[in-house]
Amino acid sequence: MRYKLRLISSRSREYLQKHLENAGVDHEGIRIIERKAENLIIRIDNVRAPSANIIKQQVLSLGGDAAVHREVITGRPNESAVYIVADERRLITLIEKLQAQPFGLPELGTGIKRLLHLHNHPLERIPLPSGEIDLTGGPVIMGILNVTPDSFSDGGLYNDPGKAVERAFEMVEEGASIIDIGGESTRPGSKELSTEEELKRITPVLESLTGRITVPLSIDTRKAGVARAALESGAGIINDISGLRHDAEMIATAIEKSAAIVVMHMQGSPETMQLNPHYQDTVSEIIDWLDRKTMELISSKIPPEKIIVDPGIGFGKRLRDNLDIIEEIGDFHSLGFPVLVGYSRKSFIGTVTGRKPGDRLWGGFAALGKCLIGGAQIIRVHDVKETVDFIKTWKSIERKENYR
Repeated sequence: MRYKLRLISSRSREYLQKHLENAGVDHEGIRIIERKAENLIIRIDNVRAPSANIIKQQVLSLGGDAAVHREVITGRPNESAVYIVADERRLITLIEKLQAQPFGLPELGTGIKRLLHLHNHPLERIPLPSGEIDLTGGPVIMGILNVTPDSFSDGGLYNDPGKAVERAFEMVEEGASIIDIGGESTRPGSKELSTEEELKRITPVLESLTGRITVPLSIDTRKAGVARAALESGAGIINDISGLRHDAEMIATAIEKSAAIVVMHMQGSPETMQLNPHYQDTVSEIIDWLDRKTMELISSKIPPEKIIVDPGIGFGKRLRDNLDIIEEIGDFHSLGFPVLVGYSRKSFIGTVTGRKPGDRLWGGFAALGKCLIGGAQIIRVHDVKETVDFIKTWKSIERKENYR
């Protein structure tokens, strides 16, 4: 049995570490205190009642805690979610104890061990056909370049290839580490564009940027033909809002060209996604879908180190769904891939603030703050300069950068 796990995100260790270092505590002492000071919350879904009881008793015996359905002791319901609350030291001991238990619980121990490894060793680099994306100084800023006449927030601004190229260089100067070029609007209700028209829009821009721009290029497309042309013109990333479902040739194209891929969750298609989106447990359902999809892609021979996941804010989501995603963005790290988030100027901010797309920067900063707390590694935005300034200030407050 394959248990579905996710690590419920909590505060980082940097603040405590800074105080301990200032107090003269040695490195081993800091490591021990950090492990004791930080409780982690692990959620395990669909655990059968006997297993849930065993897990709870084992965690309690170690001095941690576990929450299960109130009737699980009686065997009703048959299954329960289990929330384990413990520090890393106790979780390591729990892993050992689960090895001697029945009902597939040794496999659960292996899953917890993997989560702890991901928590302590976040992914640092994404290989590209030429070069790599360095995540160690994160988050990385992906600048949005829409070369379309009808995008929801900036349609027509960069429809002219010359203006688009100028904006790409400007975003790099402002601090963007990736430029994401899109030739088709995917706003709610938009109609699909032909491959020929999409290529007509992006090709002049790509040709002008290739060999001149110093950061990786990403192509925002659902079509393998467009992706292939972009990759042959120097792009290194495919950003596919359909999760590589729209075009049967997209997976083969990504493999052949050694591209990194962004796998995004979307309920429906741009034409239908906002007609009646519905979730019972938004974040869990999106994590489950991304888990299945990424496993499918790995089975298709896409290297796992080339996969980036995106929960798809605004794509087949209600207001409450978008807010839940942002609140729980750190939980997506449990999948084991870099997390990209794109909240910039989207309609949920307009619903909350009453602002039009061009006036949603300040509301977006609230979302950005939550994304920084949750450790999102790639932030996709229109307003690069302002976002970079926000992150620099945030890091200085969090003592992640030292100013003398």
